[in-house]
Amino acid sequence: MRTGMKGSARWGAIAALAAVFGTTVADDVAAQARVAVLSGVVTNLNGIPVAKAEVWIVNTDLRAITNDAGVYEFIAAPAARVRVNVRRIGFEPSEERVTLDERKPRQLDFELQAIPEQLDSVMVREAGGTGRMAEFWARRMSGNGAYITREEIDRRRPQHSSDLLRTVTGVKVIAGDGGLDRTVISMGRNPVFRSGPNSMTMGSVCRVAYYVDGSYVPPGTFHMDDLSPLAIEAVEVYRGPSETPSKLRQRDTACGVIVIWTRAPTPRPPG
Repeated sequence: MRTGMKGSARWGAIAALAAVFGTTVADDVAAQARVAVLSGVVTNLNGIPVAKAEVWIVNTDLRAITNDAGVYEFIAAPAARVRVNVRRIGFEPSEERVTLDERKPRQLDFELQAIPEQLDSVMVREAGGTGRMAEFWARRMSGNGAYITREEIDRRRPQHSSDLLRTVTGVKVIAGDGGLDRTVISMGRNPVFRSGPNSMTMGSVCRVAYYVDGSYVPPGTFHMDDLSPLAIEAVEVYRGPSETPSKLRQRDTACGVIVIWTRAPTPRPPG
């Protein structure tokens, strides 16, 4: 009789331990399943997407890199209150706190403040002087727009001048029909629609405006590829009215402005 009682007690203890263990495992599985979806868009203060920004959920190993549209996404973020940090070279870091719910995806957008570039003493003297490139360096220091220098042009060695714009966020450079026509450059309010496999039309009559060496060029009379890349000293790109300096605004500049500075002729050695 005692043997039967001891056996029953033993099996009862084992069953109790199994129940506790099973409950613990179930709790762990449930805890691991409590994840949330977090996504958003990273832009600068002018609403231009910031690509290749690092988005980090603080105190975790979860990191994401924004794509060309400035979009990031976490599909298995912890369902809890977290800190989200964003960093990108050339911008002030930004951090927000947000509560994530496993039952509802959450969107969290960031606007990054650009850090004005510190130019060396030679550049500062040129920006503050009366040289032909003074306006370029002065506007570059403001932080608005995108800027391409001679050093970058020489390093990249583009086949066409418009190829310089392919790395500028917010600018589209699309090859012409059959690769024979001029490229179509569009930004912001300047959409392009394809009407066939080898043809395209502008979504609206909205052309990018040009300045060359500080002078405004009438619409339809000039294209960036009219100049060889070897003839260009620097380029300024303003993707909409919010970026365009007041001095460069015209009635026809709402669809973006490209300012091209040509290279000064190399002086001949004295003969």
